[in-house]
Amino acid sequence: MEPQEIGRVRKNTYNLRGFKRTFIFILIAAILVATGSVLAWKQVTNRLSQDARESIESAGRELAENFNYLLEAEFQILSSISVSLEAPAVLANKQRLVGYLERQNKRNVFDLTGYQAPDGTAWFSNGKTLKWFLSQAVVDAVYKQGQFISGRRKNPFENEDILIFAVPLKEGEEKGVVFATHTATFYRQTLTANLWQGNGIGIIMDKDGDIVLSAPKSSYGNIFEMMSDFLFDAGFSADQIKEEVSSGKSGLSGYSLRGEHRFAAYHPLKYNNWYAFAVLPTAFVAEKALGLMVMAWLICFSVIAVLVVCIVFMLRMQHQNGRALYAMGFVDSLTQADNLNSFHFKYAAAVEAFKKKGVPFALAVVNINRFKAVNDIYGLEEGDKILKQVAAALQEGLQEGELFCRSSADEFLLLLACPGRTDLALRLENVAQRAGRFCQADGKCLPLSLTCGVYVVDEDSPFYIMVDRAKLALSSARQRAGAVYAFYDEAFRRRIVAEKHIESHMESALQNGEFKLYLQPKCDFKTGKIESAEALVRWEQPGKGLIAPDNFIPIFEKNGFILELDWFMLKQTLGLLKEWKEAGLNIVPIGINFSRLHLDDPSFVEELSRLADEYGVDHQFLEAELTESVVFGNTAIMKRFVDDLHAKGFSVAMDDFGSGYSSLNVLKNLEFDCVKLDKEFLMREEGSTRMRAIISGLVSMIKSLGGKIVAEGVETQEQAQFLQSIGCDLAQGYLFYKPLSPQEFAKLLPAAGSTGQKAQ
Repeated sequence: MEPQEIGRVRKNTYNLRGFKRTFIFILIAAILVATGSVLAWKQVTNRLSQDARESIESAGRELAENFNYLLEAEFQILSSISVSLEAPAVLANKQRLVGYLERQNKRNVFDLTGYQAPDGTAWFSNGKTLKWFLSQAVVDAVYKQGQFISGRRKNPFENEDILIFAVPLKEGEEKGVVFATHTATFYRQTLTANLWQGNGIGIIMDKDGDIVLSAPKSSYGNIFEMMSDFLFDAGFSADQIKEEVSSGKSGLSGYSLRGEHRFAAYHPLKYNNWYAFAVLPTAFVAEKALGLMVMAWLICFSVIAVLVVCIVFMLRMQHQNGRALYAMGFVDSLTQADNLNSFHFKYAAAVEAFKKKGVPFALAVVNINRFKAVNDIYGLEEGDKILKQVAAALQEGLQEGELFCRSSADEFLLLLACPGRTDLALRLENVAQRAGRFCQADGKCLPLSLTCGVYVVDEDSPFYIMVDRAKLALSSARQRAGAVYAFYDEAFRRRIVAEKHIESHMESALQNGEFKLYLQPKCDFKTGKIESAEALVRWEQPGKGLIAPDNFIPIFEKNGFILELDWFMLKQTLGLLKEWKEAGLNIVPIGINFSRLHLDDPSFVEELSRLADEYGVDHQFLEAELTESVVFGNTAIMKRFVDDLHAKGFSVAMDDFGSGYSSLNVLKNLEFDCVKLDKEFLMREEGSTRMRAIISGLVSMIKSLGGKIVAEGVETQEQAQFLQSIGCDLAQGYLFYKPLSPQEFAKLLPAAGSTGQKAQ
């Protein structure tokens, strides 16, 4: 026999012996596994039955909780819309009202959104109107309860069932009702969301058993009528269920219907005395048991495949190692989405594809607002769940060719098609709404919000520069309350650079005396005599000239430097008053603007009084000017603040009245010596009979409270004549005087005891 043939025989003999040993091992292992499976079968069956009862009870409770959370979220959204509709400007213009309703309807994915006035006229987001869409009884219920949800009703415009939500326009006052509708189909998706892959039945009913919603759709109209066909297990009955439902209790029962055994769990809801029913066929348990048995036998046969698995193992290990290395470098470990490395890697190809198609594109940075608070309150584990939910929502909204990644802790990066800024903005709003609406932590629905910064790519720049530009836009959006997005532009970058320049020079500017005091006279309308003045600040920067206050005051308000500047201006003003008094001039009161940040300093009024006494200036010659926005947001604090100023002999003026948040309640609660009409009022007044009537009414009302009225920004003779005719006391504006240096202003002050000087 040839050596090669001997080798083959030995090899075959070895392989045969090895096969026999492997076969015996596999056979013994299979017998042991099969025997164990048979012995465990009875225990598995009993345990599955018990698990099924516990599972249906838990699922019923979860169904009730999820439905409650969903209804609560709908009412929260509707209440937010109600607050926005309280603005008279929206309700006064029906076209604007319908447009607002339409936008809210799109953002919140309602079927219809609307507003019903006290006279019964209802306006809908689809532009249609109806009389008494909500009956008087429903409206009364809304006013009484603060919110209302209807049973199933027909859509007045389409042949489909809907549920109606409603809240009053303003709590405690009958000023109309805001409502929204959802189709029954919308809620069926919620009912089936967690009911065992569609094997269960979810039902919402009232205490009388009438079915409000069901998934799948039921042929019965009433649960209790349906129970006449039930064959209940021992210990359960229809009367028992009726009694528990009537008492608002939860329960679990077993029954048979048309030969099929089922379990049913029922739990009360928070609204309308409704109940949530969750039903699971027992056959589903049997299927699970059968599946486990099949799995046990598969395990037996799988032992036979051990050798094959061992052979394949090395190849799979090599493949998995490669995947693990890829995941470490290119996959976000928490959300399993791409990370920044992967995004950057795919970016060039995606951009090239957009360019070939001729589609404009943009880079967007999305941030979860105040996410640190979520981690602090609910813990890191719940915070991670929310990050996954947001990532999933953002990823679901991607279109073909677009990219997405989680770039850092609570920040995401997207490359999106941008056919137009308006379209992209609407898309980002919808994505932000969807991502924040259903995020839950600790079993509660959180009102999360997202902010987006967008850079529309219009040049070939390095990737990280474009990301930085999107982040600059994000920073801009986060500075605006309620803003969902902001687009990057070159002007914004220049503003950021300018702000940084101002912040880097403000300390040295104060030390070097670059901030200058100017005074703008306030003149009597009738005589033109200078009655008082306002202290204004100007920044004269060497080599760059004059910087307008609007360019640095808001920055100082944000970083707190305004406090130092206010004290500086006060000391400059007190020094002038002291100097003029010693020079024998007939001094006049000077108003000084104080930042809202002084409200946090309980010693401010005492320090103001101390400085005035130190300079020997009578308190009546200082007037504290407080802007309307400061007053409106802190009425209780402001009352104490104003009272303390008056107690020290200082006068107080409301500055910029009418600039944005005017409230007659503020004037009612706070005693101002003077109210200054914002110059924007005059800009809107010209040519407007309606605005003139409003200004005239405000002046009459303010004067009835005993305060003086100063009109700011008076620039034309026509304005002056109108303001004088309605009773304004003093004028401040270029028609009389521009802001003057202290030296120029001093020339206009007569000597003590003289009659004063008229404006030219």
